[in-house]
Amino acid sequence: MGIFKSIIGGGYVDERELEPNFCEYSEIFGKKKALVTCDVNFLDTLPNNALPCCLKFQMDVYIQDYLPTLISESEASYVAMVRSSISEHIGGRYVGQGIIGSSGTVFLMFYIPERFAATAKKMLSQVFMGSFRHVEMDVVYDPEGQQYKKYLYPNELQMKKSSNARILKQLRTYGDDGEKPRPVRFFFSFPSKNAAMSFYSESTERGFIYGDITETEPPEGMVLPRYRLKLVKTIPFNIELLERVDNDLLKLAAKYGGEYLSLETDIVE
Repeated sequence: MGIFKSIIGGGYVDERELEPNFCEYSEIFGKKKALVTCDVNFLDTLPNNALPCCLKFQMDVYIQDYLPTLISESEASYVAMVRSSISEHIGGRYVGQGIIGSSGTVFLMFYIPERFAATAKKMLSQVFMGSFRHVEMDVVYDPEGQQYKKYLYPNELQMKKSSNARILKQLRTYGDDGEKPRPVRFFFSFPSKNAAMSFYSESTERGFIYGDITETEPPEGMVLPRYRLKLVKTIPFNIELLERVDNDLLKLAAKYGGEYLSLETDIVE
């Protein structure tokens, strides 16, 4: 393993208290790939009375389907410039974007103070007047973040896939492409030891091996402890394979009232 030990996947709130944490995932929309970036920490600020208005800015982009990013570096730089310009003129918080392959568009989403809502569209129309791209803008009052949840926030499986992609990216920096089989450790939390062991018993049919189980402190506001279970399976760290494994584990953990927490693995040289 060398120097590398392991990689772990692992009311009103002032938005300034939570630093952005961007998750990137892909999905199929209109039979083509869409690439979504979401600040998952923004969810914990909701309802957000400081930034209650959602600004959605959409423009045309040149899609190149063969690229993992869907757009070229020059297009990505232009999108970043637009994002920076919006932030400079409107302020607020950038919460994510979506590059939509089927429509050849990108949308940027911000949450802004209510005092800027009335003037935001007019101001940005002046900023981007004369642009050779088709541009659309909309501002809605949305302190509960419904637009953010609908268009950006990932589901559990998308969150897992994004986390796995980050881990694989780290592995690659150490020369490990993830394709060699290696022990992958999976962690779960259950409300009782019996539930955890019943889950483990069924997981053996899928090739998982028992790691250990430990009693943990009760979650805040609860009295009874939780049980943390570790299982191990030797597989390649392949994103498509892990997506199928994660999907299966999420459903199986829910069946026994548990939660699939995270996974970790080591470098294979």
